[in-house]
Amino acid sequence: MGIDFHTSPRPTHGVEVEAVLVGRETRALVNGADILLEEIDDDRADAAFPRAKNELMLCTVEAVTGISESVGEARADLATTMARLGAAAESRGWALACAGTHPFSHWRDLE
Repeated sequence: MGIDFHTSPRPTHGVEVEAVLVGRETRALVNGADILLEEIDDDRADAAFPRAKNELMLCTVEAVTGISESVGEARADLATTMARLGAAAESRGWALACAGTHPFSHWRDLE
């Protein structure tokens, strides 16, 4: 079984960033990705795919750029999505945090 790979005539860029949702007061993980993503549902007419997606854990969201011609274009695309996610999180008393692991929440605490 082969994997279809669509080449570009020149190099392009794409970026993904995963962030966890934490309570602003508690700093504990929050299972709110579905709520956040529903609120910022990507309604842009030029969006070929969602710029924000679920990840495996309900406390995690992923911001994804489109195919960009430059690093600056990818950065601007990512900044727009992260700002939308951040504003939606802040309105609920949550924050976005980027980290490899969470310092004190445990997956069992989220059940």
